[in-house]
Amino acid sequence: MNKIFTITLITCIVLAGLLVSGCTDNNTDAQSTNSLLTPPETVEDVSIADVLSDPYAYDNIRITGVVNQTLNVSGYTYMELTDENKSIWVAGYQTSLENGTEITASGSLMLNFPSNSLGRTFDVLLMADSVSDDSSTITSDSPHASASNNDVTYDVNVTPIEGSTQIADIISNAANLSGQEVKVTAVVVKSTPLITELFLTLDDGTGQLKARCPNTFVVSAGDNVVVTGIVRTDIDLGSGYYYEVLLEITNVE
Repeated sequence: MNKIFTITLITCIVLAGLLVSGCTDNNTDAQSTNSLLTPPETVEDVSIADVLSDPYAYDNIRITGVVNQTLNVSGYTYMELTDENKSIWVAGYQTSLENGTEITASGSLMLNFPSNSLGRTFDVLLMADSVSDDSSTITSDSPHASASNNDVTYDVNVTPIEGSTQIADIISNAANLSGQEVKVTAVVVKSTPLITELFLTLDDGTGQLKARCPNTFVVSAGDNVVVTGIVRTDIDLGSGYYYEVLLEITNVE
């Protein structure tokens, strides 16, 4: 009788333990789910010291500092900013800044970023989409923006070569073409040089298509080109730049 009672008691204890464990796991999962549903801050105001102490903890940030020095490359300016005796390099659109100017820069952090133009690698680099001083935004024009009314207009009466696909067909059939290689005959209506690539707007008279290619290709606004590239869909480049369709160019004729 005592043996039966002992076995029954042990069974009850084990079952109780499993029930408690199950409740704990469920609560943990619920907390994790709630955490995932909580949207992160899009831009964090931080100090340079904070960024350097743990750069992996940040994505899109905004910092303020004093310009120590600048280095110009094609289409871009590298700026060394100092804040409380800590320094960080910022890359923004090419501009002229005097040493000692206090600026605020916002954008995404890049770690171990290689600059072929400068022949060096930056341990931590802020890729800025906005740089401003007290009076104005110095780099307000985004390379990802659409052509505006102030842009130069070009003749887009192009004759597609054999085997090329019209832009209108690429856009309307993007889901089926995603990941596939296409050839496009078009005019470059906008070309923005970035640090390692060119960001282009192509127009063939049937529509416009955003594209990007390595800056080793020589492409300028107004050029008639035949490009080969891979169709990409649902591309998020960060900092609010999202594209339903983007062409990754692999060859330019």
